[in-house]
Amino acid sequence: MYLPKEYPFIHIYAQQKTHQPTIIKANTEGLCVLLNAIVTAIAYQENNGTAEVFDGDAEAYEVVVRLVNTHDELAPVPYQIEK
Repeated sequence: MYLPKEYPFIHIYAQQKTHQPTIIKANTEGLCVLLNAIVTAIAYQENNGTAEVFDGDAEAYEVVVRLVNTHDELAPVPYQIEK
């Protein structure tokens, strides 16, 4: 299914292992919605910023931007530390 190009499209490829880059693919509208969510998270620190977007399958989902103040708040990581 294809949606019109004015819809905000974003796909975020999470890390699978340590030191791997995270890739964000998006159209202009998607990047603007994401940018607004980042600005909202900074401006209203007690709230999360959210972006309602579409993925490559035209499925709607939400990206949540949460401001944290400590390294511990970042845990857990989305991958396992390799031994």
